[in-house]
Amino acid sequence: MESFLSFWCLSSLRWPEICLSLMIFFSIHHFISQRNKPTKPWPFLGMLPQLLGNVHRLYDWSTYMLKTYGGTSTFHGPSLTNMNFISTCDPRNTEYILKVNFDNFPKGDEFCSIFSDLMGNGIFNSDSESWKKQRRMANSLVHSKAFRGFMARTTQHIVRHQLVPVLSSLARSSSSFDMQDVLLRFTFDSTCTAIFGESVNSLSKELASVPFAKAMNDAMESIMYRYVVPKSWWHLLRLLNIGKERQLANALAVINNFVSQQLKMKMKIKGCSAGMDLLSAYASVSDDEDFLRDTAVNFLVAGRDTSGAALSWFFWLLSRNPDVEKKILEEQRMILAETQRGRFDIEDLSKMVYLHASICETLRLYPVVPMGQKGVVKEDVLPSGTVVKPGTIILYNIYAMGRMEWIWGKDCLEFKPERWVDDQGRLRYENSGFRFLAFNGGPRTCVGKDMALVQMKYAAAEILLNFEIDVVEGHHVSPKPSVIMTMKNGLMVKAKEKPKRCMVSK
Repeated sequence: MESFLSFWCLSSLRWPEICLSLMIFFSIHHFISQRNKPTKPWPFLGMLPQLLGNVHRLYDWSTYMLKTYGGTSTFHGPSLTNMNFISTCDPRNTEYILKVNFDNFPKGDEFCSIFSDLMGNGIFNSDSESWKKQRRMANSLVHSKAFRGFMARTTQHIVRHQLVPVLSSLARSSSSFDMQDVLLRFTFDSTCTAIFGESVNSLSKELASVPFAKAMNDAMESIMYRYVVPKSWWHLLRLLNIGKERQLANALAVINNFVSQQLKMKMKIKGCSAGMDLLSAYASVSDDEDFLRDTAVNFLVAGRDTSGAALSWFFWLLSRNPDVEKKILEEQRMILAETQRGRFDIEDLSKMVYLHASICETLRLYPVVPMGQKGVVKEDVLPSGTVVKPGTIILYNIYAMGRMEWIWGKDCLEFKPERWVDDQGRLRYENSGFRFLAFNGGPRTCVGKDMALVQMKYAAAEILLNFEIDVVEGHHVSPKPSVIMTMKNGLMVKAKEKPKRCMVSK
C-alpha cells in the first residue's frame, strides 16, 4: 500500500509532463495516419498541419486532393487566422473567373500583399485602372513589329553565339552539367536584353556564379511559403527577420541592387528613349524610379524563370520519351531539306508543328506557374455550385488540371504531343481554352506568350539539331515548391555533339 501511494504521488507530480507527452503522441499519430488522406481538420489548427506535412510535394498532394473532391475543394486554416481558400481545377470555374465575370475576381489584396516586396505595383501585381493602364502600354510595346523583330534577332543571336558554343564546350569536356542552369542563364540573358537593351552575359563558357539568379530563386521559394502559413505568422517572421522571411529580405537586397545598377546605366545613355528595349520605351513616358524598378522586376520574373524552366522540363520529358524526340528530328530533317540550309532561321519555326505541340504538352504537364490566385469582390456562385464570398481566396490549380482524367482522358499522365495535332497535321487549339492555362487566360493572358514560344522553340530546335542530350542515370527529378516550378535538383545531363552540317550564313 505504501509503495502504491508513493507511486501515485510521484505520478501526480509529473502529471503535466504526462499530459504533454500524450498530446505529442496523439498529435504525431494523427499526423502519420492522415498525411496521405484528403484534408481533415485538426482542433484549432484546421487543415494547416497536413498542408505543412505535404509542402515538400505540394503539387502532387494538391492534385490528389482535387481528384478526391471532384475538382473543387475548400481549405480552412487555424482558428482566428482567416486562412480560407477555395481550390479548383474545373475548367468551367476557371473560365468564369478569368473571363466571364472577370471584374468580380481581381488579383486581390491578399495576392498583392504576398508579392508586393518583390513586384511592387508592377503589371503582374496590380488591379483595376493601374493594371489596365500598364496592360495597354505593355500590349502596345510587346506586340509592335519593331520590338518583335528585335526579340527575334536577339533570340537567334544568343542561341547561335552563346548557347550553342557553351553547350559545345560542355560536350567536349565529357562531364555532366546542370542543363537547367544553362537554360535559365540563356533566358536570363535574353530577358535582360529585352528589358535593358543588352545582355549581362551570364551564359558564358565559364558559367560564373550569378548572384541575381540565386537571389531570384530564393525569393520565389520564400514567397511560396507565404501561401502555406497564415498571414499574421509570416508578418511576424518578417518583423523578426528570421526563417524564409530573412531569406527573402537577403534576396531582395541583391535583386534591387542589380536592377538599380541597370537603371543607372540605362539613364546615363543619352537618348535612351530611342532604343528598342522595353525600359527605353517606359523611360520615355515616365521618370519615376519606383515605377521603372517595378516594371523591370515584373518582366524579369516573367521572362527569366518561365521559359528556362519550361525548356528544362521539355528536355527531361524527351529523355523519357525517345519516340517523341525521333518525330521532332524527322520534322527538322524535312525542314532542312526544304530550305537547303544547315541551321534554322526564326522564319522556320512556323513549320515546326510537332515541336510546338511537344512544348504545349510539356506545359500541360509541367506548367511553370502551377497555380493562380484570385480574390472576390461580391458574393457569387461558381459553375461548379461553389459559393464564394468577399474575403475568400481562390486558387486555380493549373498543375492539377493537366492531370485530371475527366478533363484530358485516361492518358492524361502520358506525354503525348499528338493530342495537339489534327488529322491534317495542323495545330489544334480546341484542346487549349480554359483547361490549358500555362499562359493564363482571359484579359490577363500572358502578354509575352508569342515571344516565349518563339524563344523556346528556337532554342529547342537548335539544341536538338546540334546535340544529343542524355540525362545522367539515377538523377532524381522533382518539382521544387516555389512560385515558379523549377527542378529541385536541377537537370544533370551529358551532351554529345552531332556531326556538323554545312552552315550557310544568313
